[in-house]
Amino acid sequence: MKLPGFNTFLVPVNNSEAGRRAKRYAIALAKQCGAKVILFHAHGLISGRISPDGREQIIRKNLEEMGKIFAIFVDGCREAGVEFEIVVEQGATADAIITAASDHACDMIIMGTKGNASARKILGSLTDTVSKQSSVPVVVVGEECECSNSCGSSCLHKWRFAPAANLQHAC
Repeated sequence: MKLPGFNTFLVPVNNSEAGRRAKRYAIALAKQCGAKVILFHAHGLISGRISPDGREQIIRKNLEEMGKIFAIFVDGCREAGVEFEIVVEQGATADAIITAASDHACDMIIMGTKGNASARKILGSLTDTVSKQSSVPVVVVGEECECSNSCGSSCLHKWRFAPAANLQHAC
């Protein structure tokens, strides 16, 4: 079922549990809406003090590590039958996420949060920054239920729709 107004979701990809929760939510919602998922990663700016060869090595190592993480996200999309695209940019993470959402005409940004409210109040967080500065709605995925792969009845109650089935190995 295609829902009007929900065609493309941007999902920032990193190697965190919060990112994996956001992935599971985004895939399930995209499957229900018939939307496409943009799997996005921004690797930060590298100091000008590092030689061009050194910067190249840092970027290459980062992309190799991210390739393994992207593979998990891609497997989840394929398993659920959700169209996806991988986008990697360089820049300050919050700015890059906001720009990518605009450049790819995303209807929504779906991000996870670590849930450490006291630290966020003092330091701020990437999710807070993106949600405050983005013109695109930002869905923040918090803690999940106790089931191991987010497909139990508690998730159905919390999310108001059934997460995509059979994503166990992609979680």
